[in-house]
Amino acid sequence: MSPPPATKLDLEHQPPSSSSPAHIKNDGESSDSIVSDYKRTINSSALTRRLDAFAAKLPPTYVECIGIRPLTTSEQTGRNWWNVSLIWFSCNVNVLSFSAGSLVSLLKMDMLSAMLTTLFVGGFCSTFPAYFTLFGPKLGMRQMIHARYSFGYFGASVICALNLATMLGYCILNSIVGGQTLSAVGARGDGSSTLTPDVGIVVAACIALVVSFSGIRVLHYFERFFWLPTLICFLILIGVSGTGPSGLHVASNQPTASASSILGFAAIIAGFIISYSALVSDVSHYLEPNTNPHKLFWSVYFGFFLSCVPFIMIGIAFSCSSYDNAAWSGALRVSSGRLFQLILADKLGNFGNFLVVLLALSVCGNISATIYSIGLNFQTMLPFLGPIPRFIWPLFATAIFLPLAIVGHSKFYETLTDFTSVLGYWASLYVGVVFADHVVIRKRDYQSYNARDWNQWKRLPPGLAALGACCVSLAVVVPSISQVWFTGPIAKRGGDLGFETGLVASVVVYVPLRLLEKKVFGR
Repeated sequence: MSPPPATKLDLEHQPPSSSSPAHIKNDGESSDSIVSDYKRTINSSALTRRLDAFAAKLPPTYVECIGIRPLTTSEQTGRNWWNVSLIWFSCNVNVLSFSAGSLVSLLKMDMLSAMLTTLFVGGFCSTFPAYFTLFGPKLGMRQMIHARYSFGYFGASVICALNLATMLGYCILNSIVGGQTLSAVGARGDGSSTLTPDVGIVVAACIALVVSFSGIRVLHYFERFFWLPTLICFLILIGVSGTGPSGLHVASNQPTASASSILGFAAIIAGFIISYSALVSDVSHYLEPNTNPHKLFWSVYFGFFLSCVPFIMIGIAFSCSSYDNAAWSGALRVSSGRLFQLILADKLGNFGNFLVVLLALSVCGNISATIYSIGLNFQTMLPFLGPIPRFIWPLFATAIFLPLAIVGHSKFYETLTDFTSVLGYWASLYVGVVFADHVVIRKRDYQSYNARDWNQWKRLPPGLAALGACCVSLAVVVPSISQVWFTGPIAKRGGDLGFETGLVASVVVYVPLRLLEKKVFGR
């Protein structure tokens, strides 16, 4: 299926908005300067000249070539603000969200406590990626380029490295859960399968690679519709599962959640959602500068909330129902896919197996959007790679995560628990610093960002205040961590508070350090 004509897509070439973006004081001068400077950088190397010439021959409707430089007004033509929310909604309507919810059985939580934790933590954490989305249309910048305006030219590379590890980790997890789900279709009675998870991992990675290679237009079109089959599959799964002792129910022997387990699960949800704050404007910066910020914020907020929270809750419901259901419990110990196959194939036969295949492929939406941003992070982290066309990097990213997913699929749940918990720690520090910088230091003034400084390290903040705030905050975060490999003294008394303390400490520490930094360096 090919995308519709460009006139029907979000990013069609329309007349520029009459309202200039806040970050460009004189659009005719500043925009031309950004583009011409970037062209000179490209033409300075024979390799990048050849790659740029090759990129110019590709159809712009199907392959996006613009990389990390800020956009000019004429390039910010997107009008359908709701398309951005559909991307993130589609990303999280998948089996990984279900698997995150199914972790409650490992944490020994009861259904009500797990549901309420998901509702409140998910509702709170969705505000951060929704707010950070607004930087895209207002500034015309990718998310990690925007990070340079608080962390500095070189300090932002540290954040890029952490963000890269996060995104590659999620690609690995999504590929694994997709592979395990597809493998469940070929399950035998003895517990083995005619399909190895490797098959599903490769299939999911290849589909996602095609979409991310093509770029923002195809990504918008793909994510606009991709969530619907997955939603239908989950509704059928709930319907055929039924209620009662052999279906969805509140188990009589369910444990009572402790404060430690609640905080641990809250850390998982926080890491699951708040880490998107480091990439959301990658897909929103094509929107017109005068895009209604309230509509954009609330659409993205509910895009995250209505995808993450309900589907995590579905995983919770099935996991808690397995406490006194030996068949479901045994299936979940193998994978979520084995549970899908047990329920759907038993009730619906071959059609049920078809639904399991669709559920396995649901991870492609998340992997596609993630690979798209991975390339942009490579270019920002190592600036000398910036002139290399954007579409090259999805190939590189896939070459990294695909073999790791194949090797690591045997320990999925342990990896998922540890990985998503840790994400919340660094992401909370990043969010706290950027939020404090924009709201407190810059007083929400988008005019304070000069787009021409995006690659000029001498004009950007040194970044010492941001990195210093993160380092100082770690003195509070580390004692508050509760993980298998380490439990701090604060966490031993109450549970994992690493995310909460990191967010608050980074805001409190950054503000005075940044004021001092501006006084000393004058920028």
